[in-house]
Amino acid sequence: MAATVAAVIGLSVAVTWAAVRGETPQEPIAAPSATTVSPAPAAPPSAAAGSVPSHGPAHRPPSAAQASRSPAASPSNSSAQQGFLWSSVAVDPHSIDNWAQSNVTLRNSQTVTALELRVRIALTPDVVNTGAWSTISADALVTTVEQQADALVYTFTLKPGMRLGAATHFFGVQYGHATGGRDPSRDTYQAVATADDGARAEVDGRF
Repeated sequence: MAATVAAVIGLSVAVTWAAVRGETPQEPIAAPSATTVSPAPAAPPSAAAGSVPSHGPAHRPPSAAQASRSPAASPSNSSAQQGFLWSSVAVDPHSIDNWAQSNVTLRNSQTVTALELRVRIALTPDVVNTGAWSTISADALVTTVEQQADALVYTFTLKPGMRLGAATHFFGVQYGHATGGRDPSRDTYQAVATADDGARAEVDGRF
């Protein structure tokens, strides 16, 4: 009898311990509306405006000095606001001596039904596109890159019928360049948005 009780108690403890150590199943996440894009996660409190964690490019150029960042790639925040639309831009602090990411942060305080962001990266020596990304879902955004005579032009356009609720959105454009750093002073951006009440706002500036 004592052996049977001990076995039952032992089994009960083992089952309880296994339950404590096991992972709790996650609640299902509701699918977003077909026409409304969910707000992007807020930026970490420690992050400076216009600076967001960089997404590594699929083909980052090799470098013998990737650990060191050229002074020309240091962040330089610039911001602007018109009506419901606010922006901030900076060269990402993780940029290196032959590769960089330029960040644009847009914040809309009203629901947006149309949005276009254009980033121009001047064709300094050896500039070549290596990627672009945004925290807005790819299902809601069209992203293109065009090489013009004097610049790489990255364009992010909200698809027709999509809506962005009031939120902060991040964009990154990535490019390789000549080793030794790069001056971003000729790089520019422009964002135009239309709110659900018909109001229009435009912000622009330089990096």
